[in-house]
Amino acid sequence: MLQVLNGPTIEAGESLSDAIDCCAGQLVCITIPEGWDKANLSFQFSPDGKTFCDLYQFDGFAATIKTVVPGSSVIVPADLGRATAFMKFRSSVPQSERREFKVALIPTMPSLGGGGDAPSPYTALITPVARR
Repeated sequence: MLQVLNGPTIEAGESLSDAIDCCAGQLVCITIPEGWDKANLSFQFSPDGKTFCDLYQFDGFAATIKTVVPGSSVIVPADLGRATAFMKFRSSVPQSERREFKVALIPTMPSLGGGGDAPSPYTALITPVARR
């Protein structure tokens, strides 16, 4: 089941959003606000929510959505979605009005061997087999 979070938000007259915490899962989808002013969308990443840097892909190019359609949703490539922790969104031009995004996460599965209250969904896969 997806977890949908409100945010991040780019304030009117600004081009950089506040941060959103995506640590609870893998980022899989970004919903673009209605009324988005025509602009590219790029990203900043932080492992700790304090120090942010521009997000680049392994090929050396900035992670950028070049054709942003207002009111649409964008599927996030799995390698990028797994690498997210704290994110900021950057418009290539200042937005004329406040723009609030929504992001969807696939919640992180408990680790095998857990210790948490919920059993791992993989328990059936690791059930010991008696040796003969």
